[in-house]
Amino acid sequence: MKWEPSEYVSCNLCGRDSTRAWGKKHGMNIVQCRNCGLVYANPRLNSHQLDAYYSQTYFEDAQYDGDPQRARMYEIEIRQMLKIVGTAGRFLDVGCAYGRFLSCLPSTFEKQGVEFAAKAAEYAREKFGLDVHRGQLHEVPFEGESVDVVHFRGVFEHLQDPQRDLQVAHSILKFGGWLILSTVPNIAGPCGRLFKTRFKLVYPQEHIYYFSYRTLRRYCEGNGFVVKHVFYPYLGTPYENVVADSLAFVANYLTGRESPPFFGSVITVYAQKTRQRQPVQ
Repeated sequence: MKWEPSEYVSCNLCGRDSTRAWGKKHGMNIVQCRNCGLVYANPRLNSHQLDAYYSQTYFEDAQYDGDPQRARMYEIEIRQMLKIVGTAGRFLDVGCAYGRFLSCLPSTFEKQGVEFAAKAAEYAREKFGLDVHRGQLHEVPFEGESVDVVHFRGVFEHLQDPQRDLQVAHSILKFGGWLILSTVPNIAGPCGRLFKTRFKLVYPQEHIYYFSYRTLRRYCEGNGFVVKHVFYPYLGTPYENVVADSLAFVANYLTGRESPPFFGSVITVYAQKTRQRQPVQ
């Protein structure tokens, strides 16, 4: 199905409406804010189009359930996470899909999820017995300062309004609580810089925004968080094959193909809540 973008937006990070062309893919324009550097699809699919896009077929095609590499990544990420945020508390997974990540968390956590796609949310509830709310984060009436961890895994780039969702995350997190922006496509990494629209994580139908460490830090700091840890998951993961990926990096670039898995392609940020929010200028 061909998706025609219909929603025009200003920069979500700084609010300006001054952009330069960054690229074009699948018939959709990708621009970069001249003021803050945020890269995003504009115009983009609207809410009704996205609701149709994230059908059950989307999650089946992406192998959200039953992919051994993804399951292994969850184990690695959870082991790392427990060293930082602790081993218990109220854990909210935003964009939890089928609920597989939540199901892998230790039972010492009180687990909740939010999922935009109705069928995926239903699956998570029925398959794993999880407490999953259907919708977007700002649509769910969570009590203020009641959550210990808010986790966005492979989700932040999909959000229609990251600024609003970080404001909500700040309001529901306890003081000292953790915000985790996990496996976010890194537009400033080697693949993002060199391959541009051939960076394999650029698909503007669903990846609406494209971040760098600089823009992620500005998002966090402008919404009352202090960045404490930054990781670039690749080495030691199931997706690592240094020799083959390095050769493919050169070969694919020279022959016009998409980028291979490579160091710096995704970024994970751990940020801790402070009491004040200072909107980004």
